[in-house]
Amino acid sequence: MLPQQKIKVWLVNRITHLPVGFNRGLLALNRNPDRVFGSGYTRYRELLRKHHYAYDNVPLLLDSVNRAIFEVDYYRERYGGRKIGSLAEFESTVDFIGKDDILADYQQFINRNVNLKEYETGTTGGTSGRPLMFISPRKRYAVEMATMHSLWERAGYRFSVRAVIRNRRLDDRRNFLINPLTREVIFDGFRLTNEYFSIIYDTVRRFQIRFIHCYPSTAYEFATFMQRNGLDTSFITAFLSGSENIFDYQRDLIQNRMGIRFYNWYGHSEKLVLAGYCAGTDHYHVEPTYGYFELVNEDGRVVNEPGGFGEIVGTSFHNPGMPFIRYRTGDFAELVDDRCRGCGRRLPVIRNIQGRWSGNRVYNADGTFVTTTALNLHNDLYQVINGMQYLQERKGELTVLVVKSPAYRPDHEASIYRHFKDKLRPDTIVTVRYVDKLFRKPNGKFVHILNSVDADLFPPAASR
Repeated sequence: MLPQQKIKVWLVNRITHLPVGFNRGLLALNRNPDRVFGSGYTRYRELLRKHHYAYDNVPLLLDSVNRAIFEVDYYRERYGGRKIGSLAEFESTVDFIGKDDILADYQQFINRNVNLKEYETGTTGGTSGRPLMFISPRKRYAVEMATMHSLWERAGYRFSVRAVIRNRRLDDRRNFLINPLTREVIFDGFRLTNEYFSIIYDTVRRFQIRFIHCYPSTAYEFATFMQRNGLDTSFITAFLSGSENIFDYQRDLIQNRMGIRFYNWYGHSEKLVLAGYCAGTDHYHVEPTYGYFELVNEDGRVVNEPGGFGEIVGTSFHNPGMPFIRYRTGDFAELVDDRCRGCGRRLPVIRNIQGRWSGNRVYNADGTFVTTTALNLHNDLYQVINGMQYLQERKGELTVLVVKSPAYRPDHEASIYRHFKDKLRPDTIVTVRYVDKLFRKPNGKFVHILNSVDADLFPPAASR
């Protein structure tokens, strides 16, 4: 590794540990994302600007599919080296795949022609019981950050300082960290008490932070705290949120009653489809440069008529090392149109997304809670279990149901206990129970958490 690369790696890994005062000075100086994220980011931002109103992604789709058929064992064996020449041929010839197909033969989906040193391993959240492991390019951040910044610009974001309240656990002696490279003031996403909300508010107001990046459920709780205490929110421009379903009562409080833009986006760990609200509506624009989007009904037919409802299916554009072709995400949405009537962009427009995460809560004994999204394991533990589910019948008690894989060892149990003890209050009782299979609804749908604690806490009219 070259000296410059070593310095960059050190900065990325250690910069939040530098003194707060020093990092706050760097935060003020760092106003150009091109310098931070590099030439790949700059080129992709230019592509997004050039093709803002329309982008024909069918040629990119066909290139991605044909490369996969030529270079990836699973697709080569399935389609025999056939070249797909049109969108119609793609829809009539290429079959859908799902997580189970990849879990059944992971190695068959890896492209042997790429340099695996340029890739890193990730996992999905395991919301359907067993998580999926996959690889993606290490430099994919250029596409991710360029697209996310483009989405957030619709809410007024211009590489602005963000308060981040998501899945970071901080030492109890620190109320926040500063990452001047990404322009983030990072708070503890597991310390959601009134006392800590007061610290967050005082810090956000003192720094005049206009954008708060968090889960929708956290946005709602923090907004409720501010409204209940009569706090000034005039300096807050928007909540930037994703990773959970959105409920009408959340939107009503934040956007209608408090006048803060509740800007939401949809994405998933597999990174096939990314969509964000239009600047002027709460409809999602599906970004055509990011991946190929389809909405498919229960008969396997592509939904083309406005008002149609179906499952979101995605195809990779930016992961030649492990391309997913016509991958069923398990998420659902309603098609609005093939262009936005509000801003004029020609792209798929959707609404009423029903995702796998629903913001379910795990309660500590004192009534504070952590969402199942924040409890998500993104580490090596997912590689040694075949499924996980939560059971909570009383506040302050959580049972973690685990389906062990053959690779599971006794020390993995200790790691699981440490993970959940770190996320929850010290007095919360965590029990790991091993089962042969996980519970499902009568219709076969997986339930991530079996929770009888908060059945009456949400308004009955809440909808997604």
